[in-house]
Amino acid sequence: MRIEPLGRSSLAEAIAVLAAACAYDRAAEVADEKLFGAGPRGTTQALGAWEGDALIGVAAVSANRIRVLAVAPNARGRGVGSALLAACEATARAAGETALRTLDQPGNYLAPGIDERNAAAIAWLERRGWRRHGELNLDVLIDVRGNPRVSAARADELAAAARARGYEVRRAHPDERALVDAVSAEFGGAWPFEVERALGAEPSGVHVALQGGAYCAFAAHDGNNRGLGWFGPAGTWPAHRGLGLGEALLVACLVDVAAHHAQCEVAWIGPRGFYDKVAGIAAERRFVVLRRDL
Repeated sequence: MRIEPLGRSSLAEAIAVLAAACAYDRAAEVADEKLFGAGPRGTTQALGAWEGDALIGVAAVSANRIRVLAVAPNARGRGVGSALLAACEATARAAGETALRTLDQPGNYLAPGIDERNAAAIAWLERRGWRRHGELNLDVLIDVRGNPRVSAARADELAAAARARGYEVRRAHPDERALVDAVSAEFGGAWPFEVERALGAEPSGVHVALQGGAYCAFAAHDGNNRGLGWFGPAGTWPAHRGLGLGEALLVACLVDVAAHHAQCEVAWIGPRGFYDKVAGIAAERRFVVLRRDL
């Protein structure tokens, strides 16, 4: 068994490994993004484990996060995962990182941690010196088909109500760089990175509210895990909160998602009550983040 850098020429084999190995996440559907996609900072290194000519495990490390690590079920119990984990740790250490965390890289994450149902993976990491970090992260799932609160008619009604208050509500243009700059100035973090990616969806996955040409609120989908219908980020400038803009933009995004998916996943949930009131919460997912000093 050998560990080597993984290239896109092996993407089909990597997808097969992820499809067989990842029971709690749809990693195979976003394999290219997770294994090779950029993050807000640092470089991304994909790694593969081979036995002869057969790819039996994959991993990717970006900055101070392990984005994904998976071993084909028929290759488990032979040290493949441990070898990939050690290679991820060595890669991060060589890049000057002093600690690693699991999955929750802002801007490009498979999930905001390891699904708490995946107790075997959590215990496996803990046996190797990894420790739980912070509180559980929460995602919620929203049904977007057959949901009376998610419809084009309701999106139009909410947009009309916003217009009556003096706001313009519309889909952002794919080349709307001013929006990325405005989000960067007001919110910062990884949000500008995700918004820029969401603008590149087809059609643009960002809806905005403006007043007098100035941005007042935005909401995005498919900026991360493109093609899976995930919602976020979203934000309203402080002076414009409480006026229904967030609701209007959320519903507009959910209508977009409903064209391709039955559910929308909202990651790193903040105001849970807001989502429940606007569209209803069908289910929840909880995630554990683990960390190890290097």
